[in-house]
Amino acid sequence: MNAPTHPSDWLGMNQQLLAQALAVLRARLEGDVSAQPDPCALPTLARIAEAFGLSRFEAQILLLCASRELDAAAWTNDTVRHPTFGIALSLFDAAHWSALISYGPLRRWFLVELDATEGLTNGQLKIAEPVLHTIVGVDDAGEWLEAGLRPVAPAELDGDERLEAVAGPIARWWTRHATRAAMAPIELVGDDWAELETVAARVCARAGQRLFAVATSQLPQSPDSRSALARRFRRDLVLANACLMVAADAPFADIGGLADLIDRGPIVTTRVPLRGWSLRRPRTIAVPPVSGVDRAWHWTRAVEAASLPEGMLARAMGQFHLSPGAIASVGQRLREEAEENRDPDARGRALWRACKMESSAAISHLAETVVPASSWDDLVLPLAQMTLLRALTAQARHRDKVHEHWGFADKGGRGLGAATLFAGPSGTGKTLAAEVIAGSLDLALWRVDLSRMLSKWIGETEKNLASVFEAADPGGAVLLFDEADALFGKRGEVKDSHDRFANLEVSYLLQRMESYRGLAILTTNNEDALDKAFLRRLRAIVQFPFPDARLREDIWRRAFPARTPMRGLRFDKLARLQLSGGAIRNMAMTAAFLAAEADDAVSMRQLWEAAQIECAKIKHPLSLVEIEDWLTP
Repeated sequence: MNAPTHPSDWLGMNQQLLAQALAVLRARLEGDVSAQPDPCALPTLARIAEAFGLSRFEAQILLLCASRELDAAAWTNDTVRHPTFGIALSLFDAAHWSALISYGPLRRWFLVELDATEGLTNGQLKIAEPVLHTIVGVDDAGEWLEAGLRPVAPAELDGDERLEAVAGPIARWWTRHATRAAMAPIELVGDDWAELETVAARVCARAGQRLFAVATSQLPQSPDSRSALARRFRRDLVLANACLMVAADAPFADIGGLADLIDRGPIVTTRVPLRGWSLRRPRTIAVPPVSGVDRAWHWTRAVEAASLPEGMLARAMGQFHLSPGAIASVGQRLREEAEENRDPDARGRALWRACKMESSAAISHLAETVVPASSWDDLVLPLAQMTLLRALTAQARHRDKVHEHWGFADKGGRGLGAATLFAGPSGTGKTLAAEVIAGSLDLALWRVDLSRMLSKWIGETEKNLASVFEAADPGGAVLLFDEADALFGKRGEVKDSHDRFANLEVSYLLQRMESYRGLAILTTNNEDALDKAFLRRLRAIVQFPFPDARLREDIWRRAFPARTPMRGLRFDKLARLQLSGGAIRNMAMTAAFLAAEADDAVSMRQLWEAAQIECAKIKHPLSLVEIEDWLTP
């Protein structure tokens, strides 16, 4: 019988054949020995049997389990209340014991679930929900997908010739294969997860398949759990006539039990080419990065309906080298903002905020965000240092103009970075200066925890830090590496393989810092401990001196917010206490809490007590010369 071409006709035919099969099965349950249902007469069940290699008896077991859900009246007999292997063995002529084993297709692919508390033959059998829906003819896979699988809708590639040039050849290659199982896996490599997903979905759509995705970061840790999950994935993919896309967003070694599934011809997306994950050599295809011209096209398309201040879009394009997917997301947020606010300046600020949010997504799990809350007025340094810091800020602000429009980038990527060292004793304002610069540029400031980056395993430290630079690069964020001498210290004599690889890692990182688009700030309390080759590759070194009496007095005057009640403070006397700016700020806050407890204004009395506390903490010997007249008028 030829299947009707219209979906509704096909569904009606399947429902009719299913009703007939259930009627024959009910007669068999009621004792009619001549009634033997033919599961292969039902198109949906026949397709399941072929896909999973089921015998006639195993297909009859699926029909038996389905009848419990679809024909409850057939199970009202006192002795027959639910399907079991024992009942199936007694009902069907083609019965065989191998259908019961755990590695048989029924249980291996989780087509049925067995409650073995009452034994193998007497335990209740229940059909898996995806299998039941498929037998009935329901085609909404999103309703019954195994947890972790995510349907991916094919996106349009109209106008994007770069992605079309990748998707087209892959789709044509797929059409030359009769079955995906005979095809090697495809490895899509690129910088943007959304673009990789778009290409994969478009390829599958042209091949007549749906696409489901799973991220390696969502997989369970246990190898046994991963293996079981892989078999459930395989079941759902077969039932939905779909392909699997594995997004390798975590170490690919964690994929474990999915190896067999991967070798059945799915798509793997990754930022860097992988090795050793497939029994067959994958077909690796790189998605080229978006060029400046292509990026401008995406920007124009995303914000075409928005009224922005003159030059705002050019500034955002120069600062944020976002992927097309991120640009589209920014455009969506801007349209939502436009519905509520028609002020162009407000839309310009909304554009910048959206760009910062999109560029921060990739690095948020690698570094700690610091929200800038200080300005240039809060920073007290000698004139030379302030001038240098403002020059660095100007360089970061006009990087795109000088590098791209004035042509400096045409001479190569080396030396274009703005890596800077802040050197000086603890508490002299190094971190505060980084915060001020980031706030002045209206950029995100990310503090990188080097303890999380360092690894005893060869090559791991290099990969960890490279991932930070790659994640931060699209937004040109300000990166802050505290105590950099722990990582960029002097390279020692090569005595073994670990020394050699450690030196190679430092060399690589020095080169990577030179090409980083944003401002990388490294701090150290001991400049002499740093490798001289590292120092030569820095754009600037800013020395943060211990403040003299004049600077300390200025710091004291700025230490208290304007709303803080104060009485009789003598900043000239406070400046005699030889403390760093950080210690002074700690003293000011301690004194404020003491004054609040006494329901009084901050006075020299609270500061005298705060001095005792702070100096004891940092083990600073407190001399009478410094504080002897603090309590006298």
